[in-house]
Amino acid sequence: MADPRITLGLGLLIFGLILFAEASPQGRILGGEDVAQGEYPWSASVRYNKAHVCSGVIISQTHVLTAAHCVSSVTITPVDASTLAVRVGTINQYAGGSIVNVKSVLIHPWYGNFMHNIAILELAETLVFSDRVAAIALPPKTEEQTEDVDAELPNGTPVYVAGWGELSDGTASYKQQKANYNTLSRSLCEWEAGYGYESVVCLSRAEGEGICRGDVGAPVIDDEKVLRGLTSFNFGPCGSKYPDVATRVSFYLTWIEANTQ
Repeated sequence: MADPRITLGLGLLIFGLILFAEASPQGRILGGEDVAQGEYPWSASVRYNKAHVCSGVIISQTHVLTAAHCVSSVTITPVDASTLAVRVGTINQYAGGSIVNVKSVLIHPWYGNFMHNIAILELAETLVFSDRVAAIALPPKTEEQTEDVDAELPNGTPVYVAGWGELSDGTASYKQQKANYNTLSRSLCEWEAGYGYESVVCLSRAEGEGICRGDVGAPVIDDEKVLRGLTSFNFGPCGSKYPDVATRVSFYLTWIEANTQ
């Protein structure tokens, strides 16, 4: 006959393991993995009054792109640039790398209600590029805009996002997370979410995954490490059944180039 003390001890151990499993975070809202140091050197943590609020992407030694609603006071009127800074060169939103102040903020003139959700941050200092700080490549410029945007990113194109958004347990991620997505065509995005605009890219992922607060403004890149979008918003709660939405960068190339020379 088994020693009752052993049986009781095993029972308590199993019970404790069950409680620990239930109490531990059950995965990240991005459904992804930790980013390795230097893996996404173009990433930036956009900070308002010294706290991380959104993600961003380095496009030159003096400019960062992010989502307009991250830096908007009222519609296209930005918050005071003196309240903003970016942390670059680190995967830790709380430490490492360097913090650079923002000199000026330009929100796209058509921005409103999450449409044309893009802004340019001009930095107060010139970034020193290294293996941990670099500019992302912008998409090639075409002769004219076309409504056949699916030719640029056909349905099911693999794309990748990395940011510092909330995890599935509601806590903030101190370490940058990355995840894989697939693009949705305009017609499928219209079908699934009623949002098939040529100025956006819709991102497909499993339910229970996706972008969340703190990820907005993060770069959406393709296999060639070309910037294709900036994460913009998600429908309903994070990880809902609906696709996530990103601002299509190619739609704004002329505006970006005109304001970053």
